[in-house]
Amino acid sequence: MDTNKKILKWYDQEKRDLPWRRSNKFIIDVYKVWISEIMLQQTTVNAVIPYFETFIIKFPDVHSLAKARIEDVMTYWAGLGYYSRARNLHKCAKIIINDYNGIFPKNEIDLVKLPGIGDYTAGAICAIAYNQVAAPVDVNIERVISRISNEHNTTRREIKELMRKIIPVNRPGDFIEAIMDLGSKICKIREPKCMDCPINTLCKTYLKNKLALLHVKINKPKTITRHGNCYIINREIDDKYFFIRMPTNGLLGGMLCFPSTNWIEDKKKLYSDKMFEDLIRKNTLCKVENRINHTFSHFKLILNIYSLKYNNIMCLKGEWMKLEEAVKQLPSLMKKVAKTI
Repeated sequence: MDTNKKILKWYDQEKRDLPWRRSNKFIIDVYKVWISEIMLQQTTVNAVIPYFETFIIKFPDVHSLAKARIEDVMTYWAGLGYYSRARNLHKCAKIIINDYNGIFPKNEIDLVKLPGIGDYTAGAICAIAYNQVAAPVDVNIERVISRISNEHNTTRREIKELMRKIIPVNRPGDFIEAIMDLGSKICKIREPKCMDCPINTLCKTYLKNKLALLHVKINKPKTITRHGNCYIINREIDDKYFFIRMPTNGLLGGMLCFPSTNWIEDKKKLYSDKMFEDLIRKNTLCKVENRINHTFSHFKLILNIYSLKYNNIMCLKGEWMKLEEAVKQLPSLMKKVAKTI
């Protein structure tokens, strides 16, 4: 039996039950495939599932997403991270409606021109949604294909060529998802379950080069630590809190946040943002009431939390909101800050 036939037979019995796969047996919803693939960029399946389910209820199709306010889109993305993905989703939905009459392009060349869609996502959409022969390659697919072929230290282009040799023309979409599931459940980066693998009698690495499966070294970059001050500013007259909308090009781009200083590595050089210097001088700045830790993908943040009671009627560029109204719009870091109140 061919490699792809064995993989598909295993997939038919063992495939993961994922919400974006639940559609009409004969019609795959390209919109759900697109949303799931964007959410899964640098985010685990388990983390994505609850966000995907809530997002789809709020924005069930590309038309509702395109018509939505960006603030609402960001609210339903809050906590998932990498917020440029949400902004690109919104931009892309508008382009699909305005330039493509609400229909997603059916080829990789046009798909990669859209905001937030790269080579991998375009290939995944073509294969999974349109059942076209395409070779999307992420780290998990790369690992499985390189092990099957016993071709290690290869380029993405070489992996694509190896994939094209075994992709079945009748079920390319199912094959791509099968490889994803195989990488997640069986062919793991460490301690792969080779005895349970449906193709262990065909896998060249397992048959000829088992040492390549052992002692896999994961090179993790050194984690840096940054420090910052964050200010919880409460207005006594109506018990509202002060928030700012972050610039769209930053780490928390477009998200609602408590005001804070820059985040820097040398905590001795922490300074107050000039925007709040006058406010802080005229109010009593409490000592550090809390300190929270938060880990981003490429650094760790230690944030000192200060509380200010605000009595003056000053013109601040931001939004005054009730805490319970604001919390649902906050990214994970700022939800931690809110919990200290």
